[in-house]
Amino acid sequence: MKKIALLLCTILAAGSLAACSNTSGGTTQSSQPATADTSKTEVTVDNPLKGKTITVGCSATFVPFESIEMKPDGTKDYVGMNIDLINAIAAKNGAKVKYTDMPFKSLMAAIQANQIDMASGGMAPTEEREKTLDFSEIFFYPRNAIVYREDDSYPDLDSLKGKKVSYVFGTNYQQVAEGIEGAETTGIQGSPATIEEVKSKRADACIVDGAGATEFLKTNKGLKMSLLDKTEDCFAFGFPKNSPYYETINNTLKEMMSNGELDKIIADHLSEEFILK
Repeated sequence: MKKIALLLCTILAAGSLAACSNTSGGTTQSSQPATADTSKTEVTVDNPLKGKTITVGCSATFVPFESIEMKPDGTKDYVGMNIDLINAIAAKNGAKVKYTDMPFKSLMAAIQANQIDMASGGMAPTEEREKTLDFSEIFFYPRNAIVYREDDSYPDLDSLKGKKVSYVFGTNYQQVAEGIEGAETTGIQGSPATIEEVKSKRADACIVDGAGATEFLKTNKGLKMSLLDKTEDCFAFGFPKNSPYYETINNTLKEMMSNGELDKIIADHLSEEFILK
């Protein structure tokens, strides 16, 4: 009889959670249901993510990793490689995601102020950042690119000596740009703005993510790019210290890295040359 009663309580609890998760909010941020295949993942009763909506901070000008598309009804739809990965992790654990767009340089402060539960990828776990944040497994190694006008030629960083170079403020691209001998460097907010600096001839070139540069060149005529070698720069998810979600999210990420699901997401958005080896 006790077993029957326990079973009935579990069914009622599940129904209650389902009812809550179907309630729509009126915020301007996107609370997206996870849609990934969860058939291989068991969502246990004590899973801290089950039935929760986690708030994820991202810099939504980072094509093709995270950006915003407007739906016909005027609401925001967050898209990109990092977004698909986070949605898949959430789905596997019975959770939903609400994204908050902010400048990249604001992500760490937002985590420390408990305004978000985690930061999307694109944040490298540097020694300085690890003093105040916890980081997931590294899941992606980007390749930087130099973007410039098609009449010019900048095949490598040495070719930018003494040139005007823009970069996205607060990112690792800043270190790359400022390391160029004699270059006049300028920090800009967001990759599209750095591209515009080059198009408008306020900069000779900009340093951006190679995958993002590939996307930008599809819609920005008159530009070329030089893809640079892989560096130690990397992507991981950032969490506040002692996050109740860290272990579950990180374990799911490691599972997706080992079973090939992460590789498929990377290949869908980029190409196989970007898959972590």
